[in-house]
Amino acid sequence: FWALRHASVDRLLGGGLNDQLPERGALGLAARQAMADGRLNMLTSFAVNGIETQGEGLVVDANLGGKPFNLAIDRIVVTTGFRPDLSFLSEIRIALDPAVEAPPALAPLIDPNYHSCGTVPAHGIAELAHPEPGFTIVGSKSYGRAPTFLMATGYEQVRSVVADIAGDHAAAREVRLVLPETGVCSAAAVDACCVRDADAKATGASGCGCATAPATETRENGVDA
Repeated sequence: FWALRHASVDRLLGGGLNDQLPERGALGLAARQAMADGRLNMLTSFAVNGIETQGEGLVVDANLGGKPFNLAIDRIVVTTGFRPDLSFLSEIRIALDPAVEAPPALAPLIDPNYHSCGTVPAHGIAELAHPEPGFTIVGSKSYGRAPTFLMATGYEQVRSVVADIAGDHAAAREVRLVLPETGVCSAAAVDACCVRDADAKATGASGCGCATAPATETRENGVDA
């Protein structure tokens, strides 16, 4: 089972064959194939009320689509997000936005209520600096609670911060980030439901037989708080 709070899985499956990050596109196609084969049962609009131990397994008391739903399972793999541990920084001077828990200059650029990861502008030392001289946080931790982080954005952060440390302040404030055009946080519809379907259509056939109507374009425009 794959349980989601959302009502749709489309935005989780990447850009498929059009994804400029091929490995991620392959994961999305593999997930679609698992669903088509019946090996993966999707539970959308899912909310957990409680979990109890039953023998060597677990029983989940939940709501599915707003209706009561119980599920007996062996184990749970939880991927519901995270927040950074900043407790060890209590002795230095840091400034954090109270909602996003990111530097105040960065917070409005990454707020998931207004941005997806594909609309976050390139940023560096100017947005990452804290009151503590010479101290910056880079990578996903710099985003605090915001889930809009991309590794490519993190690489640009590091480049800018290192340039500033090296004394090249002009380079530190340049923008050198180029994001892939597809498969980042939005993707055009792909007329293929799985690898076999895509391969068949590439040869001119109508498909492998499991295809459904193409999905409409989707775009991530925020996440659950």
